[in-house]
Amino acid sequence: MRTRARRTANLAFAATLAFGGILSAAPGCTTNTCVNGSCTVTFKDGARETTVGGLGDLKVSLTGVDGVRARVTIGGTRATLTRGSRQPVGAYQVEATEVTTEKVVLKVSR
Repeated sequence: MRTRARRTANLAFAATLAFGGILSAAPGCTTNTCVNGSCTVTFKDGARETTVGGLGDLKVSLTGVDGVRARVTIGGTRATLTRGSRQPVGAYQVEATEVTTEKVVLKVSR
């Protein structure tokens, strides 16, 4: 009887570990908020890609971070943005307002 209870407990524990591992490997999150054709896009916890509906389903990807610089692809155009600078990327104006290894915040407008 004890062996069966112990086996069930071990199986439950193993399932919990496996499920927790799946959750920890899940991609990070992105948020985007748009007002009057200008959108703030936030990549957190390893997120790498999002679609911004407020700009006509614009695809925005974060491809890397080097210190205060973020490498991005916006609407198919690649660029490197330095925190605090604003520059054109394709048909959009983009500013990287925050760049860390944990979080990147971009302001994108037409």
